[in-house]
This record gives sequence, structure tokens and C-alpha cells, in this order.
Amino acid sequence: MRITCYCDQSSNMGYIYLQPPAVIRNAIETENKLNNYLNPNQISIPYITDISIALFLDQMRVAANTFDADYGDIYDTEYGNDMDGNGYIIGIELNLYPDRFVDLIYNQAYKVIQTEWKDREFHVVTLDHEDNVFKPENIIYKLTDQEDAFIVVQLVEPELLGYHYTNIENRHPIAFFKALISARNDIYPLEYLLNPDFVMHKD
Repeated sequence: MRITCYCDQSSNMGYIYLQPPAVIRNAIETENKLNNYLNPNQISIPYITDISIALFLDQMRVAANTFDADYGDIYDTEYGNDMDGNGYIIGIELNLYPDRFVDLIYNQAYKVIQTEWKDREFHVVTLDHEDNVFKPENIIYKLTDQEDAFIVVQLVEPELLGYHYTNIENRHPIAFFKALISARNDIYPLEYLLNPDFVMHKD
């Protein structure tokens, strides 16, 4: 799974490629500074089988609508997120600070968990520490009505993030992505998700 972190004096931008990218790395991505912070043997995406994870998923509310349908009405996101024509998420754009990126990698917050949920096998791809992923107050959104892929989000009040709306009608909580739940190996291939392709670029 490729995750990039671009840092300069004005921004700290990250991008999580949940689907395999269509293009190879660009010139900036080849200048990877992550090895200045972590040894290669500290960089991995563990694969775990844990049936009990379904119990934590069952504690969360599953939204009635798809993730795309509620965008702009129930929640906003930090930045734009790429989706295909069917509603499956391709990639996530987010604030990602270097120290946090290193922490998430070092503590193996990025992992793939095989479990059974809703009477079928799923892979849960965590994008944060487990205690932040499996909070009962988080919300699960289906990506399509096929219910073969879901996203776990945490909704945060915008004022806590420094956002202030002049028009109260435009005010919505901000959705932070915590995990992907997928039964679609064709769209979210396991071999890709387990391959750590982490890139940090600092100016």
C-alpha cells in the first residue's frame, strides 16, 4: 500500500492509495526521506486473523446511506478524496505530519486484519492506532449498495480543528478515515495492501 507524506513550510500533506496507483512513482517520490527515521526492518504491514474484530464493528453504527451520498449533507472531509464511478474509494488526501507518519509506521498502525462480519470474510485495513479505529462512536459507511466494501470514519466537530463557518448551513462534522473494510480483492488486492510503499518527502 502506497502512502505518501509531503512536507514543507506551508503544508503537511498525505495521500493514501487504497487502490494500486496507475502510475509509477514520480521524481519527488524517489527522494524518500523515511529511511532517515526508520530502518527497513521497521517498515511492514502485518497480516492478522482475528474473528473477534467483528464484535467491535458491530458496536458501531452503520449509516443507512452510502459514503458518497452523505457527503456535504452529513459530513465534510479535510480535502478531496478520489472515488471511481461506482463509489469505491481510490485514495484519501489528508493532513499527515512527519512525526505522526513515523509513529504510525513504527507502531504498525497500518495493518490488515482478516475477520468474518455480516456472514462473510472481510479484510479490515486500519489507518490509525486500533484504539482510534474501533471506537463505538465511529461510523461505518458502505461504499456501494453491494455492501462489499465499507469505510470507518470518526466525525469531529469542525471548531475543534480550527474551522469556522460563516454560513451555519454549510457547517458539518469533518470525517477522518480510520479503516477500510473490504471483501473485494479485485478492487483492493491483498498483495498490494500488504506491500509497504511508504514515502516521505521534506523540503
